[in-house]
Amino acid sequence: MLKENSTIVRRAVIGADLILLTGAFVGAFVLRFQRLPGTGDWRDYGWVTLIFIPTLLFNFYRAGLYHKLRYLSNRQIGKRLGLAFTVAFALAAAALFLSHATHYSRLLFLYFTGLSILLLTSSKLIGKALIDHIRTHGVNFRSVLLAGRGQSLERLQEIFRPGNPYGLKIAGVVKLDCDTQTSAFSRFLTDTVIDEVYFAIPRTPRGPAIDPYLEQAEAAGKICKIILNINENRLSKCEFSRLEELPLVVLHPVTLDPDQILLKRALDLIGSLVGITINFLLFPFIAPAIKLDSPGPIFFKQTRVGQNGRTFELYKYRSMHQNAEALKQELLAQNELNGAVFKITNDPRITRVGRILRKTSLDELPQFWNVLVGNMSLVGTRPPTPDEVAGYDLHHHRRLSIKPGITGLWQVSGRNKITDFDEIVKLDTNYIDQWSLWLDCKILGKTFMVIWSGN
Repeated sequence: MLKENSTIVRRAVIGADLILLTGAFVGAFVLRFQRLPGTGDWRDYGWVTLIFIPTLLFNFYRAGLYHKLRYLSNRQIGKRLGLAFTVAFALAAAALFLSHATHYSRLLFLYFTGLSILLLTSSKLIGKALIDHIRTHGVNFRSVLLAGRGQSLERLQEIFRPGNPYGLKIAGVVKLDCDTQTSAFSRFLTDTVIDEVYFAIPRTPRGPAIDPYLEQAEAAGKICKIILNINENRLSKCEFSRLEELPLVVLHPVTLDPDQILLKRALDLIGSLVGITINFLLFPFIAPAIKLDSPGPIFFKQTRVGQNGRTFELYKYRSMHQNAEALKQELLAQNELNGAVFKITNDPRITRVGRILRKTSLDELPQFWNVLVGNMSLVGTRPPTPDEVAGYDLHHHRRLSIKPGITGLWQVSGRNKITDFDEIVKLDTNYIDQWSLWLDCKILGKTFMVIWSGN
């Protein structure tokens, strides 16, 4: 069987994509200048093939487009291609802008963008359709034995129905229970053509142990795959690991991998430096206004709860009177939000300058320092106070599984209209489950629009 995750096959596909992208560049050059590129042209535009195209291929690799493509839908393939192209071309545009390059043909890059997207998208979708067609007609398949019982076993039978795109064909189904003999199971392994064995055993206090059957399958030299008997709807990311001699299955409640965390942190550092610069420029205007409007410090410092319960000091420009925390206890009955968040319209604790600062979100500028030192992120969940966390139910704590942010999904989703804390938590957990660097960029863009519109 030709394995799709074969290193040789993967390298061949990468090589084919390299040829297509180079061909797209040559085609774009011909469309723009009505001739083939010469030696001098390659000196000017050779960086496209030497730097930009490899960067684009790396983005394809990071997007998972070079392994197990058959498990992705056409929509998922298109979405991952779009993200890879967007990141690569954004980097190229930034490089051209920062280098002040003016002699390059913009129309050439426009042609190159269109041709490369057309060629790469077509090749991926046609390749997947061809593989699916071959597998659905019974060619290049593996024979599998399904062992277990319950809904997981029924689901496997449904997934591996005739004509499935995974290249797997059910050779037999063995329902395991406490009365099933391992000898009968082993005879099935030896008397039938079996390439792989899928185990699906539900959680029951008196169910059969999987070890005897697993030992039989391994002794017969069969590949064994075990369906975890956990609720898949609660599973964000799963990976296998080891702790000395103990096998571990690691379940991640947050879908960020180390590379994604690194990219998110890089975005935070860049954004925080920009924000601190803006804060430095506006400080001579904001600070006197605060001092002249009401007595008290310029900055407001408050303990907030960050990632996984860590506490930190959050900084903002003071927008309330000095005794705001004491007045809060008197105003609790007027809270307009249901749950562990406090908010009232026309809060009497807010000063005149404070209302302007809040309307323009300028009171948030000092939080860029929190982002720089790593307590917060540009985009995340709202950092709660310890007394708010004390009122959390268990599922509310999931919003603390990532760093809090200056802005977030619920802040740009009509925060003035949301009155239910559970709705806020739902938006926060949706952000956690759907996180991507592109989502952060979209939320930042929406944040600027919300601030600009005054909403």
